[in-house]
Amino acid sequence: MHENIIRFLHIGDTHFGVHYALNPKNPYRRAYGELFFQKIEEVINQAISEHHVDFIIHSGDFFNRSKPPPEVVDRGVKPFQLAAKRGIPIFIIPGNHERSKLPLGLLPFSNDNINLFSKPCSYTFKKNGFSIKLTGFPYIRHNIKKNFSSILKKAWINSLGRNPIKPDYSILVTHQLIEGSRIEHYTFRSGQDVVSFRQIPKLLNYVACGHVHRFQFLYNPSFSSVKSTNKSYFIEQDNINQIWQFNGKNGLKSSQFPNPIIAYTGSLERVSLAEKNEPKGYIIGELQLSETGHKINDVKYQFHELDALKMVYLVWDLSKATIDDYVTQTLEKLYSVSTLRRDEKRGGLSGIFRVKIQGKRYDSSKNLEHLKQEAKRLNIYLTFSYSFTPA
Repeated sequence: MHENIIRFLHIGDTHFGVHYALNPKNPYRRAYGELFFQKIEEVINQAISEHHVDFIIHSGDFFNRSKPPPEVVDRGVKPFQLAAKRGIPIFIIPGNHERSKLPLGLLPFSNDNINLFSKPCSYTFKKNGFSIKLTGFPYIRHNIKKNFSSILKKAWINSLGRNPIKPDYSILVTHQLIEGSRIEHYTFRSGQDVVSFRQIPKLLNYVACGHVHRFQFLYNPSFSSVKSTNKSYFIEQDNINQIWQFNGKNGLKSSQFPNPIIAYTGSLERVSLAEKNEPKGYIIGELQLSETGHKINDVKYQFHELDALKMVYLVWDLSKATIDDYVTQTLEKLYSVSTLRRDEKRGGLSGIFRVKIQGKRYDSSKNLEHLKQEAKRLNIYLTFSYSFTPA
């Protein structure tokens, strides 16, 4: 690789073990859980072979729970072990699903290149003479707004590697809500569990965020040492080939930003129905250095979208139509989704349908049984919930 280019992979919220029942009644639940392991193998292979990354960041919720089964641990860790053996430094923080502590007794992280933020601390390393400092701390469950600055200061000072007075590039790895971050139909603005934009130090270049599963960048071009503001800007990528370039033509110096770029990479796969409309993928950061190697000439952050599982949520209101009418409508949607996606390397799972049946109780329907059989034939994970009115 070119000595004057440094690249990194930013991922998060892999939630290994989610939907991965060891003995599921419905085999499609297991197929759903398999996607999360397959996605990480795909992403890390691409990061190494195509993007030639120099280091990897995981911004929390590595596992879906604090005590995952050994099988889940082994499968989740394996791709990271392979990357570490190739000399690629990896940095991981615990998220809320791990209860702020990775199960160190279970993790086979037997490689010096795998660095865990098990406490507030910093790691510093050099690449081609260019110093990079990563600072992080486990997820803080209560009063993060009140304690953020003191915890960050402690993490910055507590260096577990070489600690230059002023690194060439600084990254904060965090699993917290930051003001301006969004999920569908809601923006986090205030509260004791939300970090204020003004609390993010300007000495940082990039904030690698987890916790919110929706990909997004936050930045504030008005933030300066003279005047601070709470206003933040939210941008998403409409085209997977689009690249955000923050440089002089945007009013931002390429060598040092007035404030850091705050990035939520999101999850690699849809974890719940609330994410059914969200793009899924990962971020590649690229630093183009000067000939001397100590100055950033340009920087690019690109979101790479992955094929995500199609999810459909339907409500059958039996006070408005018959059960057979809804079955007919749902069958059409099943066929449409099955045509759009049928990926054999992912266990053939075509999509997930969640149906809520509400209103009056219904008599047994042959058409409903036909729907269930068709869903099975088309490799669609179909489940029902019920909410009937009292007779």
